[in-house]
Amino acid sequence: MPGAELPGHLSHRAAQYSWSAIPAALLEIRTARCTVQWPRGGTIRSQAMTRRVSKIAHRYHRAVRRLARLPSRPRAALQALCLGLMDTRTLNEVTRLSYSSGTGFDSDEHNSSGLWPSEAEVVRAHFAGCRSILVAGAGGGREAIALARRGHSVTAFDFCKALTEACRRHCERAEVPVRVLDAPPDALPEGLGLYDGVFAGRGFYHHMLGRQRRIAFLRGCREHLDPGGVLFLSDFFTRPTESRAHRNIQLVANLVRRLRFSREMVELGDWVTDCAQHAFVPVEIESELREGGFQPVSFAVSPVGVASRLAHAVGIALPKDPGAMRRSQRSGYLQQSDHTAAEPPRNF
Repeated sequence: MPGAELPGHLSHRAAQYSWSAIPAALLEIRTARCTVQWPRGGTIRSQAMTRRVSKIAHRYHRAVRRLARLPSRPRAALQALCLGLMDTRTLNEVTRLSYSSGTGFDSDEHNSSGLWPSEAEVVRAHFAGCRSILVAGAGGGREAIALARRGHSVTAFDFCKALTEACRRHCERAEVPVRVLDAPPDALPEGLGLYDGVFAGRGFYHHMLGRQRRIAFLRGCREHLDPGGVLFLSDFFTRPTESRAHRNIQLVANLVRRLRFSREMVELGDWVTDCAQHAFVPVEIESELREGGFQPVSFAVSPVGVASRLAHAVGIALPKDPGAMRRSQRSGYLQQSDHTAAEPPRNF
């Protein structure tokens, strides 16, 4: 696959596993049928399927560490094949395993470091009048602790229990009152109230695969905000408008999914390394924000993420009047800073 080069910054940590783990993982993934629904014996079959999903994800998690040693093009080809062999449920489990296995996001040093300059700038510009903030993808608590120290009332959630446990521990050590909740993948937890702002933590948004899942999440956030409430999507991956690497990945993965008779197709920008991820173009973020009930305000490449094409975006909650949302969808373009990803850096 010419040009099928993926960023290497997430393919870290060589592991002590034999090369046989790779074909074993592919064989196990190939035999999975994770989308079949059975009319009877649902609980037993559901438990068996959950065990199979976990087993597949663990095998891939072991194998991907060895994949990191391959040259970029063979690695990209195998990762595209794996993307086609796994469904969203399994890919979410792969992401959970990656964050549960010591990535540093649960460390004391990381979570006591406070907001990064680009995040602090957005908070000063858009969250100054927010009393209550919902932190999505809270990780080990870095953003939640920093916001609570600024005087905001904070509720935080994540779908990785290892991280929510770390978040509770770090908040307790920092002596800040943060309510921490466990959530299902790609969704909001139950028991939420109304908030003045939503702060989606670094990387949270690009781990959600599927445009409709992301829009459903944004609409859920909109339900917990009054009109004028702020949504901040912090540090998600972007891609060039014409990316041969991502088109090759989509082509191979969807070929495999059609052979599996899967109803889930891979979208342009999806890829998998040690986590499942999606890389955006600006117009994609703009349209998802509008369909999710938000007026796009800004889109900018994060200064700390230029080399890896990390960007962030801000949206304002629209009135729930459908007419107002239609008028927003017809209005101008997303404002872009001087560091816009309309023509992002070429070293992705």
